Amino acid sequence: MTVTASDPLHAQDPRTQAEIVRVRASGVLGESGRMNELFDFLVERSAQNDAPKETEIALAVFGKDEAAGARDDATARVYVHRLRKRLEDFYLRNGAPSGIRLEIPKGEYRIVGSPAIEEPTAAAEDDPAVAAPGSEQPAVAPPRKRRWLAPVAAALACVVVAGNVAAWAAFANGPSDRATTIRNSSVWSDFSRDQRPLLIVVGDYYIFGEYQDRLFLKRLVRDFSINSKSDLLQRYGSDPKEWDHYGDVALEYLPTSAAFALADLAPLFSGNRPVQVVLASELTPDKIKTNDILYIGLLSGMGDLKNPVFANSRFSIGESYDELVDRETSKTYTSEAFLSAPEDTMYRDFGYFSSFKGPSGNRIAIVAGERDTALMGVAESLSKAGSLDALGKPAKDGGSFEALFEIKGQKQVNLETRILATSRIDSAAIWTGAKANAVSFPAE
Repeated sequence: MTVTASDPLHAQDPRTQAEIVRVRASGVLGESGRMNELFDFLVERSAQNDAPKETEIALAVFGKDEAAGARDDATARVYVHRLRKRLEDFYLRNGAPSGIRLEIPKGEYRIVGSPAIEEPTAAAEDDPAVAAPGSEQPAVAPPRKRRWLAPVAAALACVVVAGNVAAWAAFANGPSDRATTIRNSSVWSDFSRDQRPLLIVVGDYYIFGEYQDRLFLKRLVRDFSINSKSDLLQRYGSDPKEWDHYGDVALEYLPTSAAFALADLAPLFSGNRPVQVVLASELTPDKIKTNDILYIGLLSGMGDLKNPVFANSRFSIGESYDELVDRETSKTYTSEAFLSAPEDTMYRDFGYFSSFKGPSGNRIAIVAGERDTALMGVAESLSKAGSLDALGKPAKDGGSFEALFEIKGQKQVNLETRILATSRIDSAAIWTGAKANAVSFPAE
């Protein structure tokens, strides 16, 4: 049976059934929740060759009443967009060994089974004149394309294990139109054209343990002022009684949102420059001076970057890393993600972006969120032409600037992102000892 992108979902085909089960079991949709419900709903309706309307999805999956469903509510189309991206990421990471892949066509609310187009095998890549099966004529091998998402995932995995990742190549055959648009935007042009080594800094978190009777682990502790085993020793090592209570457990973690943010910003990573990934806890002053820096993570995970970022900023960290304070208006922007976590309710989260010159004329860019939803929203916004256009004026006027974002989310899905404020940054004042803001940060 030949399945094309225009065909309905052939749910009775054994290969398609197996693919549906494989996607569900992979965890790419999450353990439970709306994404799973949306996937099951679209599978059922698509198998009947009956693509639902947006209002039907709002009613059936999201429990909207008829009046709300009839309004222009973005929830359904945003979730479908996110589901499409998750399916694309799934096949980039895992391939399609059955020869079928599930897709959501752009602009449609249905799932189709499409023939998987796999990359040539190693033998075919080595010999471009390998004959196609059933053909006497040699098949010309297509140009090699290096996938960026799989190396990104591998890079993150290596960061957790070793904290240092060799550079990966991306877009070896030249940038796509989308990549070109992003790289040539006024927001990213100086950053992407620089030929200095690019250091991608991922915000990380060190965890230590509290023990009972020196043997039994009672709980895991995260203290924002303790970011390594050496910090732990410095804090508690001189007091034997305290050291009996606290100890290293060889554990650190990265926020999952960093992987999604890296995927959105991947078009910036040119294959013509060295690229390396490091943990924020491993960043040193000499690295800040000699590399272009792209930080991706939460506000709480910035490590030694926090001081230069907020030394000349319009914004400051509040009583916790869930708060950003606008110094000009004295208004506080507090993430609602934590309070909304037990519920399936909408909430607001806040993100931050800045781009400024480093101490040697290098470029530093910060993509950060108070919580995961904000980080994903900011990164996605900074990879879209429309959002980049909105930041065009401050980027052109001063080159160095910062922006505050509001992100509306639900269950860690960024539904809507908007820019609340922008401000110029005096890069020179950060590094020359000019008057700076008094910077302090929460300890926990």
